Amino acid sequence: MPPVRLLAISGSLRAASLNSALLRAVVALAPSNVCVELYTGLGNLPLFNPDLEITDSPAVADFYARVLKADGVIIASPEYAHGVTGVMKNALDWMVGCEAFVNKPVALLNASPRATLAQASLKETLTVMSAQVVETASITLPIIGSNLDESGIAAHPSISKSIRAMLRNFHMEIVNLQNQQNHTLYGIKNCDTVKKARIWLDQNGISYRFHDFRTDGLTPELLQHFVDHSDWTKLLNRSSTSWRQLSAEQQSDLTQEKAMQLMLTIPTLIKRPVLDIGNKLIIGYTAKDGGYAASLPGAGAAKTENKHTELL
Repeated sequence: MPPVRLLAISGSLRAASLNSALLRAVVALAPSNVCVELYTGLGNLPLFNPDLEITDSPAVADFYARVLKADGVIIASPEYAHGVTGVMKNALDWMVGCEAFVNKPVALLNASPRATLAQASLKETLTVMSAQVVETASITLPIIGSNLDESGIAAHPSISKSIRAMLRNFHMEIVNLQNQQNHTLYGIKNCDTVKKARIWLDQNGISYRFHDFRTDGLTPELLQHFVDHSDWTKLLNRSSTSWRQLSAEQQSDLTQEKAMQLMLTIPTLIKRPVLDIGNKLIIGYTAKDGGYAASLPGAGAAKTENKHTELL
């Protein structure tokens, strides 16, 4: 099993930040089955503007990609004026309108036992964003006033023991969630059929990760995975606008190799959506006969609504 990938985010930009030192100690104490990346681009994110798309800012697009790629996120943020720091809240605001934090396991670390209001606020924000805050991996450590740097934190007997236990608990929870929730929906977010499929999955309590071909890309490896688990003739959408725009030469004498090259070059040729449920692929979606009901017998569980709200 590959190592669990964690993204660690400090809510402070101070060079001498205790929260950043704590996260660097987490990196140092991580076992071999956990890979922790310390995110350092928080100060590069522009102020949140709901009129802009994530892709309009390279810094925001990079942050989005890192969160999406991570199996879990660790956040250590100080409390300013009884609240979450501005840079931390700004980063989360950019992620509210996308799926980056949806069902994402999150561990909250607190370097100051007397700082409770910001932690509660941060947890509330993440919960509204549909993240999964893992309580057994969310801990408070007596770092403030200890005069410990990252090396001192990593060497401290009781503090390092708590950090190692946190990492074990977080790893175990992430693996358990991965075993339970291994559905991925591939498509383009503005496609009407994809929208209908996502609505069905949400309404029936099916957890999934959404992969947008336009923003997340289509690699030869991913396309090969599709072809290995489905009929390429069904994967290629010959009713699409993209197909009709091809030349007669491109449409003729199709082989699997030629079709794959066309789909790699023009991902909109792939019939959408593609739902990967672990043991098989479901190509396309129709509302008839109950949508995905026949293929997903666990559908119909209580729905947890994704609440992406904007306060004006």
